Amino acid sequence: MIAENNIILDNTQINQKIKRIAYQIYESNSSEKEVIIAGIVGNGFIFSKKIAKVLEEISTITVTLCEVIIDKKKPLRPITTSISVNDYKNKSLVLVDDVLNSGSYFNIRN
Repeated sequence: MIAENNIILDNTQINQKIKRIAYQIYESNSSEKEVIIAGIVGNGFIFSKKIAKVLEEISTITVTLCEVIIDKKKPLRPITTSISVNDYKNKSLVLVDDVLNSGSYFNIRN
């Protein structure tokens, strides 16, 4: 049996999805002055940087990037972030993970 390469989304489609997610974040946070885009370490953080870039292009909202460090092999270990709690406390925070294997987009308000 020969394995076939199955392309789920091409580059154009990926960029369209990233843009749509950025617009959804903007629509949900249009009254906010700042939004924290927090990406789960690895692909989630890479994905969050792409979303943040588009969000900065389409809005006047200040975007702050944050990396969320989780040991996925030992998830009971403490979770840390690249910015302090005071930097994201009482602000709109969007947690981003890659959706290839797991994860989701959701909006959390402290």
